[in-house]
Amino acid sequence: MKAPSRRTSRIVALVVAVFVVVAIVLVAIDWKEVKSVVAKASWPPTVVAVAFALASDACLSYGYVLVNRAFSIRLKTMDLLQIGFVSSTINNIMAFLGAAGHSMRLMLLRQRSVESGEIIGASLFHSYVNNVIMLALFVVGLVSLLFHHSVTAGSPVAVVFGVVVIVALFAVVTAMVLVQSLRRWILNAAMRLWHAVTRRDASGFMIDLDNAMTRGLQAFGTHRFLLTAMLTVMAAEWAFAAGGLWFCFAALGKPPHVFLLLAGFSIGISAGNLSMLPGGIGVQEASMAGVFAFLGVPFGQAALAAIMFRIANNFIPFFLSLPLYLRLLRKNS
Repeated sequence: MKAPSRRTSRIVALVVAVFVVVAIVLVAIDWKEVKSVVAKASWPPTVVAVAFALASDACLSYGYVLVNRAFSIRLKTMDLLQIGFVSSTINNIMAFLGAAGHSMRLMLLRQRSVESGEIIGASLFHSYVNNVIMLALFVVGLVSLLFHHSVTAGSPVAVVFGVVVIVALFAVVTAMVLVQSLRRWILNAAMRLWHAVTRRDASGFMIDLDNAMTRGLQAFGTHRFLLTAMLTVMAAEWAFAAGGLWFCFAALGKPPHVFLLLAGFSIGISAGNLSMLPGGIGVQEASMAGVFAFLGVPFGQAALAAIMFRIANNFIPFFLSLPLYLRLLRKNS
């Protein structure tokens, strides 16, 4: 098995380059304020921010282990933890709709003789739960804006509309996951589209995927403790991530109120996830800084906190995961 391809290395290099450009632009917008914030900064809290980021990734990875257990994938816990960690950290850097992480899981688990349908079923369900919790945070962030004077003094219609759209989206996606007849209709449509484009039969994979989703949901319905444990650790993932952002602010001055923190955190990350750029690079930082500035946080502090959060939450875990990724590849070569 070969090390990461040149294409992957180029994408990572491009993401880092874009991040550097965005960071320079954000800092240049209010250079005087940035200089003042840096002069007064206390850097030890950034170490805690990195620790919180690693704890967040650990929770996400263990959630992946629990999902695989429900989907009857009986590999060693340590192997699944490592695969969950490296696939999650690469998603934070270069993924669009989780494609990079799903592909890596498929590659590593197929080498361990796991069926493709089971791998994708477990991976999609893991992403679904993770995104549902993120959507819930997004709704909390939007609702918190309703109680902020700068929003309520204007029109709250856009915020209410945003909440309604998110809830409707959650309902549609949940129906696709939980209602077997709807899921099979969607899979059959995808199978026909795939055949029309590639002239290849994907019926076996689609059937395996549907069966894996059904077994996984039945397992969670039977083993409620497993479901509770998974929801708990994946909620903890986002709590640690938001806590890491709080410590980034704490290093630069007074951190925002918890509801304002959730608003900027959830809206910024959601904007990055919805963008067409790998890892939402640039969009997340700009959105996060803009939302916090709108909510009354000094722009210089908000911009620096968003930049520090990206480094602590995404770049450091990603580069720490590379030796582990190479070890997983060598283990199966």
